[in-house]
Amino acid sequence: MLDIHITEFYNDMGRILASLYRHFPRQISLYVEDISGPDTPDEYGLHSERHLACFSTFLWLAEEGLIRYGDVERQVAFNHCVLTLDAFRLLSGFDPDGGPKLIDELRLAIQEGSSDMTEDTLRRLLAAHAT
Repeated sequence: MLDIHITEFYNDMGRILASLYRHFPRQISLYVEDISGPDTPDEYGLHSERHLACFSTFLWLAEEGLIRYGDVERQVAFNHCVLTLDAFRLLSGFDPDGGPKLIDELRLAIQEGSSDMTEDTLRRLLAAHAT
C-alpha cells in the first residue's frame, strides 16, 4: 500500500524549506497554495484535504523547531516565516564525506521532481536534527 500522504508531506516540507532558505534571513509570508498548488474549497468554503495537509506540514515544522512564524492568515499564509538557526545549519552544512550541501541536494530533487530523492534528503536532515 502506498502512503501518498507521506510522499506529499516530504515534498511539501522540501518546498517550504527550500523557499525559506532562498530568502534567509529575511522573514517572508509563505502561502500554502504556493507550496501545495491551487486550493479547491468546498461549497461551504472549507479547504481541501490537500491544502490542510500542507498547512499541517508548516505547523509540524514549527513544532519541531525547523521554522518560525509570526502569525497565520486564515489557514492561507504563514507571515514572518523564517528558518531557525538549526534548520539553516543543517541545510547549509557540508557532508563530512565531501558530498554536496543538503540544500543543493534538495534543490536538485525538487528541480527533477524526484519524490524519492526529496524524501531521502529530508530523512537525513531529520536524522541530523534529532541528534
